[in-house]
Amino acid sequence: MPETRQTWVPPVLRDRDVFEDREGRVYVTLGYIQPRDRVIALLKYVQDRGGKWKSGGRIYRRVFWGGVDSVVDGISMLPSDYVTIDSHFGTRLVEPPREAIAKYYSPESKLQGILKDGPKDRLEGYAARAAQILNSVLDIPLENLGIAGSILWSAHSPKYSDVNMNVYGLKASTTLSKSYDRLAKNHDSIRLRRLDEWSRAMERVRSRVPVLVRSDLENMFRRRNAICVDDMSIGITPVLLPDEAPITHGAERYEAVLHKPVQMKVTIGDSTYGAFNPALYLVDAEPNDALEGVEISRVLVYDGAFTGLFRKGDRVEVSGVPQSVSSPDGEVMQYQLMVGTKAGSGREYMRFID
Repeated sequence: MPETRQTWVPPVLRDRDVFEDREGRVYVTLGYIQPRDRVIALLKYVQDRGGKWKSGGRIYRRVFWGGVDSVVDGISMLPSDYVTIDSHFGTRLVEPPREAIAKYYSPESKLQGILKDGPKDRLEGYAARAAQILNSVLDIPLENLGIAGSILWSAHSPKYSDVNMNVYGLKASTTLSKSYDRLAKNHDSIRLRRLDEWSRAMERVRSRVPVLVRSDLENMFRRRNAICVDDMSIGITPVLLPDEAPITHGAERYEAVLHKPVQMKVTIGDSTYGAFNPALYLVDAEPNDALEGVEISRVLVYDGAFTGLFRKGDRVEVSGVPQSVSSPDGEVMQYQLMVGTKAGSGREYMRFID
């Protein structure tokens, strides 16, 4: 089987890449806006004999469960040099230095190993079948697919783990996003996840963002796509390749106009990068008196609950922190709303306007 765990590290890590530091802490890369010398990431697992995830003879406890509060909790567990004030985002982020990476787990190598040598358990079997179906029905190349989540670093359990995958590249991601119905119609083993099967996910979002009512969540999750292979739900997340990123680290700098969220009504003008992390929506925004003439032209979203849902022409209410977007020399180029900030935790959201 090709080696999934590698000491080689890509020049720029991609969203959802998994790596381990020298102390055995496991991280997931956060987003496609990545510096060259560090990695913006989430601390997701730490070694703990009381945990329930096992890999390589070690036991782990999960520390990231979604939302800003989990990120803040993770920061407190890290050495000071793993946390920095990021010049692009203007805020304190988890950014381990590249030299701290002891092991890198390749999503593509993991999938190729399963396909070549056969699955070791039923969860790996579901992932292999999903990849083969995506390849045969939609002509998505197998090299554009990878394993994500705990299966990637062999910490999963067939008793309670999920099956998560990545699809790489703008072209392959767009093909998949437009073809879920076609998948279900053209393969007997595939069906789409029903709205009622998203109930737990909807409750998790509502617990983090209480202002969202049931109808808001149902409207959102009607747009959420996932396939079931013989009733096993498989989430497939779009991931941009490094040379496709619409924003590169250091090309922009963000500074809060207000240090609290504001609510605005917008019309989505372009959602080309709306399915990726961060989701980027170009918008036409109605004026907001609190911003004193500042015109918002885009929404940048670091909360997965609101990615991949909104399309060109949609009318949406957005609650986010308004920020100026400046060039490296300090010239203000435009203004944006950021969804997924520490300052606005629990009060930032996107929802459809009827």
